[in-house]
Amino acid sequence: MKTPINQYEPDIREADIKAVNEYLRSGGYITEFKKTRELEKSISKHCSTIDSVIFPNGTLSLFAILKSLNIGRGDTVVVPNYTMAATAFAVIETGAEVIFCDIELPSCYICFDSFKEVINQQKKKPKAVMLMNANGRYPNYEINNFLSFCTKEGIKVIEDSAQSLGSYYQDGRHIGTYGIAGSFSFSMPKIITAGQGGAVISNDEVLISRLRSYRDFGRLSGGNDVHKEIGLNLKYTDLQATLVLSQLNRINQLAEIKKRNFKLLFESVKSEHLYINKNDLIHTTPWFYELITPHRESLINWLSKYNIKTRKMYPELNRQRAFTNHPQNAIEFKNSNFISSNGLWLPSHPKLEENEINRIIEALNTFRPS
Repeated sequence: MKTPINQYEPDIREADIKAVNEYLRSGGYITEFKKTRELEKSISKHCSTIDSVIFPNGTLSLFAILKSLNIGRGDTVVVPNYTMAATAFAVIETGAEVIFCDIELPSCYICFDSFKEVINQQKKKPKAVMLMNANGRYPNYEINNFLSFCTKEGIKVIEDSAQSLGSYYQDGRHIGTYGIAGSFSFSMPKIITAGQGGAVISNDEVLISRLRSYRDFGRLSGGNDVHKEIGLNLKYTDLQATLVLSQLNRINQLAEIKKRNFKLLFESVKSEHLYINKNDLIHTTPWFYELITPHRESLINWLSKYNIKTRKMYPELNRQRAFTNHPQNAIEFKNSNFISSNGLWLPSHPKLEENEINRIIEALNTFRPS
């Protein structure tokens, strides 16, 4: 059997191992300290924001944003029906309620028309909307029109940019910088990883201050036990921060590799039975390589013969068992349903060799539905 081509692998190199070893030998305290502060400064510099705050993972960073904006019981937040469940679960854990909304295609971004329709159906205006920048993409519509609408309606915009480090809007601003806050993830399948980790970027100094307090037990400052408010222990470790910093040094190189591999796939796959979802490679660093086909199960079985590993794209949230009792459970969101029923993630990691990509292309081009 051919060597397996995994759907994703972390790209940890000798420079990363050296950085971690040097930190361990330096006598660092492992817990959050100088390296985490350095990482926050590096992330904010990369994204051109006033600051960033690091968290243990991207789910907790979303949760902390919501808590720091005083969103909770009695409030509602609009969430796209196609997203990782964490986007919705973070809202629910605050005590607020989720309102699902359809997406647009091919960007898989929240649909502006569907959003306005959902807003008009509510007796009470939502407190916020979670924009999920799927695969690092921007929307088909002008983002400033969406922001103006939300400002007029008094709805805060939060960007779930977990998949978007290294991706930009068409005007050159980094994804995650248009909302009051953006949230990144450093989980294993992301372009930069420490196994887990999250980062919030923002240009709102008040929000940054609240986030720092909330993630440190609501303390007045580090190193004391005086608490001005209720908070949690959502701190990171300098060990993980060291690993992220090392990879951040080559993020442009990683982005170019992912773009080059995607371009080869996109231009080489020719089939009437499937297609590769497009990306604007000038501005977008594709997180995963998305394939769309009405013959998904048959294709998965076919690719397994080539030992090519895949993963189904997110199922639509409102139909999941976790939301059985949700008032929108029975609603069909057309575009969310389409992408969730027909979408498949191909191997997408930066360690892919050219011969492996050619193997994937050959398998896709010779596929015939059974």
